[in-house]
Amino acid sequence: MNCSKAELKYLRSLSQKKVREAERRFVLEGWRALKEALNSPATIDLVAVLARFLTDPDYGKILAQLEQRRIPVKEIKEAELKSVADAVHSQGVLAVIQQPQVQLDDRWFDRASLVIAADAVADPGNVGSIVRSADWFGVDLVLLGKGCVDLYNEKVVRSTVGSIFHVPVGTDVDLPAVLRQMKKAGYGIITLSSDGKKTYAEQEIGEKTVYVLGSEAHGVSQDVRALSDATVRIPKYGKAESLNVGVACGIMLSYVRTIMKSERVRLRPDISVD
Repeated sequence: MNCSKAELKYLRSLSQKKVREAERRFVLEGWRALKEALNSPATIDLVAVLARFLTDPDYGKILAQLEQRRIPVKEIKEAELKSVADAVHSQGVLAVIQQPQVQLDDRWFDRASLVIAADAVADPGNVGSIVRSADWFGVDLVLLGKGCVDLYNEKVVRSTVGSIFHVPVGTDVDLPAVLRQMKKAGYGIITLSSDGKKTYAEQEIGEKTVYVLGSEAHGVSQDVRALSDATVRIPKYGKAESLNVGVACGIMLSYVRTIMKSERVRLRPDISVD
């Protein structure tokens, strides 16, 4: 069955942030991302596919899963696809996904140990990279403060490469207010900035910690920095003016996880940490 005019109009409308927010839906592009969505608790409303992929054995397993779950699969034409999404990155398939809801309350503050917060990071690729790194290193929660690009912007979704389905992300967060709550709940607040007085390796790692990252252009706001228990930097050895915030996030998390693992081995040599 072909996509109806109404469905195509709806797909196009989801390129607008106000529509995504009102509908609590977003458009997903690509087979790999669709596979990640199927392997997560995400709710898929509709899938639109170019005709040639419907009989392609390489995608038969995914299509069979969609049929088994009774998720509508509609045929979309090349011209229609180009009017809805990036035809190159879509790989011939689109899906309408319901946005997961993350309610920040005491339950999160009780169970989360490692948290990443982004303060006004506006670049879609950087936010996507932060979410992807958070997924890789097993972060419990990501907080996107006000001023961050919309998590469900198509470029952000694409750059997470499916990690958007594996990491809880709070969006449009009032960071100063939430960080005050988290400090009361026993979290240490560590800001990452090039002007930090000590390096991240010199900072003690607590059992419950929030690491705050800012944009390359403006860094972390003064309101957020005022709540920090420490400001640390990544040592510079070359001549680059700044470090991409997504890269900085990965460097920090790699170190933190290495230390956390070594501490567990030192304290409990009898347990497995793999």
